[in-house]
Amino acid sequence: MSRLRLSLLLLASLTAACGGDPEDFAPESTLATREDAITVPAKGTATTLDIGTWNIEWFGDTANGPTNETLQQSNVRDVISGADLDIWGLEEVVSETAFNNLKAQLPGYAGFLANATSVTNGATYYSGFSNKEQKVGILYKTSVASVLGAKVILTANDYDFAGRPPLEVKLRVSLNGRTEDLVVIIFHAKAGSDTTSWQRRTNGSAALKSYLDTTYPTTKVMVIGDWNDDVDTSITSGKASSYVNFVNAPASYTFPTKALSDAKISTTAGYPDAIDHQMFTNELAPQYVAGSVTAYRVDQYIPSYSSTTSDHFPVLSRYSW
Repeated sequence: MSRLRLSLLLLASLTAACGGDPEDFAPESTLATREDAITVPAKGTATTLDIGTWNIEWFGDTANGPTNETLQQSNVRDVISGADLDIWGLEEVVSETAFNNLKAQLPGYAGFLANATSVTNGATYYSGFSNKEQKVGILYKTSVASVLGAKVILTANDYDFAGRPPLEVKLRVSLNGRTEDLVVIIFHAKAGSDTTSWQRRTNGSAALKSYLDTTYPTTKVMVIGDWNDDVDTSITSGKASSYVNFVNAPASYTFPTKALSDAKISTTAGYPDAIDHQMFTNELAPQYVAGSVTAYRVDQYIPSYSSTTSDHFPVLSRYSW
């Protein structure tokens, strides 16, 4: 389901994601495409582990989101290549072909979507709408990370996650002569500011916390993605954040992105709250580079960003390694 922008756009997106038929998809726009690459300044460094999450709005879908698919792909490529991060969690990828084309234009990166054959449970939960379903995925620098395994988790809460249960990827990270294992979980929560959507996010959050508490009590874990709610207070009027259970467990979990919430910094182009977040377990806390989290305003480099590229900004953080 599409991101929160204006309420009418949200309603349209929910309808398209939940009940739209592939036959209804419109043809690709014939808008002119940009041939020259845009320069996006680097945010990663050679000595830190640099992690980003980005909802790339209906990526590769000709009926929803940006209408010029070629231009969107070029812009996304330029942001990822320019930002120079080590690991990216991506949300709202629709077309496998578009994702593979993007990956082919990013030398040094490998990655996959949640429905890849190498992902346990992936095809079962990410092949809806005639493979037009929004998918989460990962990109990583092969010089820094290698994959030990991947699976879709919390499938019993598929409904609570709006049909997008989280993707868990176990990575072996080698940097600065030091090798350690890291679990990265990428997810795209239920959208919407209505009470039912809030309850589904809250249910999913409870399931995720129980899973992490039980499965990874002493492991370095990053959870990144489009959480579709803020962490100071909910976007649902009169409700606590859907993720207050994590916020209230600071000895075990930290949202570096709460700094964005506290500063009233939005992570989207058309909504006032921070709804894209990163969270890490306490085992990673000593390695977080204080103050490094940012909503990267790449719209200052890309013309008409919100209509050509995405309605979300990349959210980045750094870790000493």
